[in-house]
Amino acid sequence: MRICVINPFGGSEFYGIENLSKIARPDTEFDFINIADSYPLKNNQWLYFRYMCTDGTLEKVMEAEKNGYDAVFISCNLDIGLYEARQLVDIPVTATLESAALIAHMMGASYSLITVDYQNGKIQEDMLDRYGLIKHFASQRPFGIDANDLYPDKISAGDVIESVLNTAKICVDEDGAEVVIPGCTLAGSILTHEVSDVESRIGVPVLDGMLTGFKMAEMMADMKASGIPTIS
Repeated sequence: MRICVINPFGGSEFYGIENLSKIARPDTEFDFINIADSYPLKNNQWLYFRYMCTDGTLEKVMEAEKNGYDAVFISCNLDIGLYEARQLVDIPVTATLESAALIAHMMGASYSLITVDYQNGKIQEDMLDRYGLIKHFASQRPFGIDANDLYPDKISAGDVIESVLNTAKICVDEDGAEVVIPGCTLAGSILTHEVSDVESRIGVPVLDGMLTGFKMAEMMADMKASGIPTIS
């Protein structure tokens, strides 16, 4: 199986390859690509930037199908171009937020997002409503680090972990979240790489959307190979 992992911005999660290598099946190969050739910025948390990223992402999705990939995983919590991509190609396409929220629905009665800032969280909250996954949504709380600053040359992993886990604990203690989703793949990637047992720190599971979105892509590719439709 071959999966194309697309970062819909001009960079990549710095632990992404390492983290996915640990959970990919032995028979799964994957490649990381980004859209730096059409969108050089390393963040896309504003609505305008989200729209600017979409065309470049869709071009990469269509290229992936032509290059023989069995599935595409869009690695960004804004799920850039997800629904549009599913109208353009015949291979399965998954993304971060949708996959994490679907799994969260199976794991607990409520879930929260911890986001880079409030407006970005509101964008994701609106997406969850459009996905029909808002019923069990408990809250979104910013952890207060701009997406531009989540790279290791800007901030230490320890500072990111402290901010994210402190905010997640508030979601659990005050909002009743039974599952927490990091609202940025950069933050989720750091947690997965650096903290072996997040649940013991805050009391509930934390779902790294990169891991869930990638495993969902594997599953959807298996379904297609078995003759089961993956989209209506």
